[in-house]
Amino acid sequence: MKTDRDSKNTEHILKLIKMPDLLSICNALLGFTAIILVLTDVSDAAIKNAVVLILVAAVIDGLDGMVARTIEYSPLGKHLDSLADMTSFGVAPAIVAYALLSDYLRVSYMYVDIVLAFCGAYVICGQLRLARFDANASLESEQKGGRKDFVGFPTTWSAIFLAASMLLAVEIHLSPYTCSFILVGLMCVLCLLMTSRIRYRNIKDMRIVIPLGLVFLTLFIFYICSLQFVYPAVVIVALTAIYICSPLVRVLR
Repeated sequence: MKTDRDSKNTEHILKLIKMPDLLSICNALLGFTAIILVLTDVSDAAIKNAVVLILVAAVIDGLDGMVARTIEYSPLGKHLDSLADMTSFGVAPAIVAYALLSDYLRVSYMYVDIVLAFCGAYVICGQLRLARFDANASLESEQKGGRKDFVGFPTTWSAIFLAASMLLAVEIHLSPYTCSFILVGLMCVLCLLMTSRIRYRNIKDMRIVIPLGLVFLTLFIFYICSLQFVYPAVVIVALTAIYICSPLVRVLR
């Protein structure tokens, strides 16, 4: 006898696509565009545009989850979301960071291989973080109202922190060696956090989400008006740093 699951498997894939899936596809396309921008032109404008696209993808990733929880659920959702996240928050930030350090800032050829190794490590750790999240979601029964915390620093937030740091580095014109030292060190820390067993709160509280949305909106207004990104980038870096340190608050209570 044919079950509902069998009938879904035989449906045309376009019929399975729901609103959250369209947002995930848009997320992946933004990450892909960010990669193309730095592969075709490693200029000041290209780096900034690529970084802003990664940050826009992060906003869309948040909307994707919100729509899935409140409007409609998709059978493709979880898998498509992880694949999109891998593109926009795993591969894209690593390639932009490599282009920034090796081609834009032109660090010494002696350090290019080190930069490449850390960028590769960032991709692998992001992949492992997403794989663990999906495996845990399959093995554990979902709590009512969704998960309250994550194991390891979320890949999306890692990309936000790295992207905002790159934007800040370009805006304040850091020297190549200072910038390379900071970004490589940052990628190293993010790799450790993503693959760690530290638990981070799942941010769904509207008292947190709305101010974050306003910060990102300010960044996009600055982008459209061709203003300097320094101040919104500093705020994003500061907020993400607070989130990184948030597990300490629970430990010290």
